[in-house]
Amino acid sequence: MTVKSLDDTLKIIRGAFHPLTPGEPETVPLHMAAGRVLALDITAREDNPPFNRSSLDGYAIRAADTFGAGESIPAMLTPSGEVLINKIPQISLLPGHSMYIPTGGCLPEGADAVAMIEIAEVFGGNVLVLSQVAPGTGIVFRGEDTKAGETVIREGEVLSSRHIGALAALGYGTVPVRKRLICAVISTGNELLPIESPLVDGATRDVNSHLLRSQLEAFGCEARVFDICPDDETALSAVVRDACELCDVVLVSGGSSVGVMDLTKRVFQQTAEILVHGIAVKPGKPTIIAKAEDKALIGLPGHPVSAFFVMLEVVRPLINSLRGLTDAPQPTVTAKLADKVPSNHGREDLIPISLNTQDMTAHAVPYKSGLITLLTRSDGYIRVPRFTEGLDKGAEVQVLRYI
Repeated sequence: MTVKSLDDTLKIIRGAFHPLTPGEPETVPLHMAAGRVLALDITAREDNPPFNRSSLDGYAIRAADTFGAGESIPAMLTPSGEVLINKIPQISLLPGHSMYIPTGGCLPEGADAVAMIEIAEVFGGNVLVLSQVAPGTGIVFRGEDTKAGETVIREGEVLSSRHIGALAALGYGTVPVRKRLICAVISTGNELLPIESPLVDGATRDVNSHLLRSQLEAFGCEARVFDICPDDETALSAVVRDACELCDVVLVSGGSSVGVMDLTKRVFQQTAEILVHGIAVKPGKPTIIAKAEDKALIGLPGHPVSAFFVMLEVVRPLINSLRGLTDAPQPTVTAKLADKVPSNHGREDLIPISLNTQDMTAHAVPYKSGLITLLTRSDGYIRVPRFTEGLDKGAEVQVLRYI
């Protein structure tokens, strides 16, 4: 096993794996578009908003009628009815007049400002405006958000909630998106049982099929989970071969170390080039990365915590390379360590962290690779650099939030 640093591993990934041909786009309903990659530019089919509208509750006015107005000498305007929220006003606003208008109401012809209700009062049958109002105040103008024909979202964007809102405003009920990467998940081990099976001596539940599937879906992929594979080279070769035919990425958890029963590398070598076997990171050292034509094959540690972190630090960047996406940084929070954190010299340490948001202190969560429920007590993790003896109490750290 020739161990690579995490940085060198990521350089190898970016050099070896390039965006896959996206193929023909598919159309999905708007409510299913979040997290998908936009396949075509989206243009506005109409002005948004489609009319000049009020951004507040108040009175539609001619701004010139309020010039010089103040609390001691208010502008006195004649009321001319009110704007209904779902109607276009049928009359124009005359000089010296006002019209009540709710937030979102269509501005009547002749009006060029809205006096908010807090600076106006009704007295003696008139509307008194107690302050001067500038033209354009309280108005969102037609096309101010987007104009018809304008490109709003570019091809290649990963759609988030803010994009979904914009698409809804523009009347897009369906969206053209790229097809998702299809990722195979294969758990190996004679000791594994389906999670609904009662435990027997020496057995353990298959956590990784479910863990990896949920992570892949969070990364924007489609996961295909294969049946648990026993520790048998012939059986693993067959399932990996089938997975390569059906999927873009093949993840095999378990069997990635160098023991007698660790078969993943031998199976990968039958059809793929081994790019990395061993990463100087804890947890996750025995990770394997291989390439078969344009397919990526990943051998993950069998311990769920190790697999979890390798997915975040290695598999996510690899998937983004295949999707043609910039590897956006994970969200971080700055905090100070509550206690000294020792480190394993020679490997980059990934330490789960529990955050105290009252004083923004970071508390290391003790863990072992096989104890997945300990992760539920953490809010994120820190990276302790390679070739250090750890971090001192009070050190400022960047806590990476889980994805």
